[in-house]
Amino acid sequence: MKLATQTLYHLYNRGNNKQIIFLHERNYDFFRQKALRELGPQVDILAYCLMPNHFHFLISTKATLDNKKFSNSLRTMLSSYTRAIQKQEGITGSLFQQNSKFKELTTNEYACACFHYIHQNPLRAGLTKKIEDWPYQSFKEYWKKETGICNVALGEQFLTIASEANQFYRESYQMIDIPMNLL
Repeated sequence: MKLATQTLYHLYNRGNNKQIIFLHERNYDFFRQKALRELGPQVDILAYCLMPNHFHFLISTKATLDNKKFSNSLRTMLSSYTRAIQKQEGITGSLFQQNSKFKELTTNEYACACFHYIHQNPLRAGLTKKIEDWPYQSFKEYWKKETGICNVALGEQFLTIASEANQFYRESYQMIDIPMNLL
């Protein structure tokens, strides 16, 4: 089955039984590269945040998306990451919950709120005092134009976010009170 032109989705999953999925700094980098390699050919990653026990991606489907192929790519990404962690830690068993969650973002307001929510996760969880201090997310790709895994130009085109650094920073903090029930 093919989906028509670009659609935005919030994709997320967490550790099985809320277990930690990123045990070392190198695990975050490895997972980012896995996401880009496995998902990148089929979707554009617009934003992401990797937390110790879960992850979030804001993705845009490319012109046509083969659902089965995308599901297989996501499964490959998660299972190969799991195998690497099992080998690294000498453990067995599932690392992630069985089904990753997808929420279609049907309005620009919803997509923009999701974008900011993803970046605010470390702040809300008490892992940092500032959004920009969490190194395992795409915030600095937009704010400081750092090279990463996101298609920033497409994100700025699709979402109502500022492309100018100071304005983007201010807007990110103004959006801090996004109601949790929106997402």
